[in-house]
Amino acid sequence: MSGRDINPVRFPDTMKAVVYREFGGPEVLHCEEVATPQAGPDEVLVKVLAVAIDYIQLHIRRGGSGRIGSARESSYGIAGPPYFPGGTACVEVAALGTNAKGVELGSRHLVGGLRPGSCVEWAVVDAKALQPRPDGRPGTTACPPSFTPEQVAAFGYAPVAYHTLKIAAGLKAGETVLLHAAAGGTGVLAIQLAKSFGARVLATAGSPEKLDLTRELGADLAINYRTDDFVAAVLEATSGRGVEVVWESVGGEVFTQSLNCMAEGGRMVSFGSNTFTGTGQVDFWPFWVKNLKLIGWGGSSNAEAHTPEIMEALIDLAQADRLRPVVRHVYPFGDASSAHRLIEERLSIGKVLLRP
Repeated sequence: MSGRDINPVRFPDTMKAVVYREFGGPEVLHCEEVATPQAGPDEVLVKVLAVAIDYIQLHIRRGGSGRIGSARESSYGIAGPPYFPGGTACVEVAALGTNAKGVELGSRHLVGGLRPGSCVEWAVVDAKALQPRPDGRPGTTACPPSFTPEQVAAFGYAPVAYHTLKIAAGLKAGETVLLHAAAGGTGVLAIQLAKSFGARVLATAGSPEKLDLTRELGADLAINYRTDDFVAAVLEATSGRGVEVVWESVGGEVFTQSLNCMAEGGRMVSFGSNTFTGTGQVDFWPFWVKNLKLIGWGGSSNAEAHTPEIMEALIDLAQADRLRPVVRHVYPFGDASSAHRLIEERLSIGKVLLRP
């Protein structure tokens, strides 16, 4: 291995990895022994401690491009076979390349873009991606020191929740926000962040257990979208005025109906859909008569969300016990198919994690 020859440690020649060799359902995922990667001169070798399953990985596994938005997002897309699923991971630096600087052995990081993938025991990543800021303050891969590896991996979606709400939608104190899929891995973080911004939170979810969780996290109103008319519930809760902000990643009919419960001058931030089709029927009349704004989020917006300043703000909230990911499902690599199936069947609560 071409890591730095300081207190050399021998690493195994092979490692466990989740791979698939054909596109399809969760059953195509398998845990196999593959060659352990070697760190190049400007890279570091990391030990993967926990991986959060990104919903987009389900789309890629079925043959989708995984790309939403900007072609500058080099982490999207896939090469293979074999295919190695990606995802945001909590890692520990195990070895340094000969030219790697500014990274400490044993330090923990929250990072994506691992090679050959994220669901592996060992991976390599560019050393510069893990470096702190020049003044020593946290960089983009810093993580709350009090978190477990599983919490760290799930925390990787906090920048998305922060940027979509505060930067893209411009959510302000005193406003009301409607959060869809609020019991999901990003939704649970969005609830807590919206409350920290001083907003009133209306949350939708699809089961009594999920609704209870949203209330525990601070939602002012929890709406069962499977059994109730969420538009009517929102209008009743706002005395017919509607909400200033809609946070929407479901798409389809949910996207369309959400336009009917927005206030004058309301903003909707749309950052995905369950089917990744990007299709839906839109009546532009509400946009004209109510001055509504539709804000698309993806691609380069995702890169803009992962700044040191945003991560530092999020870590401060976490250390003050005002922001916590929800982790209720942790699977070993050998049971990755069950983890994917749980998400596809809409049975997961919070983030679903994999561990070696």
